[in-house]
Amino acid sequence: MTLKLMTYNIWGYYGDWDRRKDLIIDLLTTEQPDIVGLQEVLDQPPFNRPGEHQGIFLARAAAYPYVAFQIAHRTPQKIQGNAVLSRIPFEGTEALYFYKDETDPKDTEDRVALLVSFTSPAGEWDLVVTHLSLSRPARVRSVERLAQWLIERHRPFIVMGDLNDTPESAPLRYLLREGPIKMVDGWAVIHPKQTGFTFPSHQPQMRIDYALFYPADRFIVQDAYLKGDQASHDGLYPSDHLAIIIVVEFKG
Repeated sequence: MTLKLMTYNIWGYYGDWDRRKDLIIDLLTTEQPDIVGLQEVLDQPPFNRPGEHQGIFLARAAAYPYVAFQIAHRTPQKIQGNAVLSRIPFEGTEALYFYKDETDPKDTEDRVALLVSFTSPAGEWDLVVTHLSLSRPARVRSVERLAQWLIERHRPFIVMGDLNDTPESAPLRYLLREGPIKMVDGWAVIHPKQTGFTFPSHQPQMRIDYALFYPADRFIVQDAYLKGDQASHDGLYPSDHLAIIIVVEFKG
């Protein structure tokens, strides 16, 4: 089973959303990923009607029949979370919360991992979309909990999202090499000598967005590339991040 995946931090309603949204829709309709993981998805009237968050809007515009959304952080003005858009039906969703540490000035918001379960002819598997804290200690705690949660499910999985840290950082080392399970970095499989910088989109200087896979013998990465790196004629980018697109074969 071949899957085309995209992970994208869409930057909420910030910037010029009225124009950015058309660039994002064009990216989705041109690339046609099977499954999209979105971060910084907002439900924020008056930008949208209550409950009709950005994930719903983009799914309708780009013809994705299946949508999942999980709230991460709520204020009186807005709800922020992660979303999955899919052309493939899914069985259900679960959530793992990473609650903020009130004593950590950089850990300013609750975070969440949204898990969506799929069944295919090749077998069952899970997709996780998350957006980690601006605090490194919080990120370390989060990836430790995330890894344990996934171990206990005993299913192949994909983790996508904005992990807010670089490939050699402690959280990524834990996920890729030092933790109880060794995830596969999809970008590094295809481009072991390329930086793959994803942020900021107008002048990328760091890689903080990822698509990770486990186990290696069930997910065979076939391609990986970046999108959202082309500005409009007057310099507008679809988001402040680049999107990562990964093509992977899921083997039974």
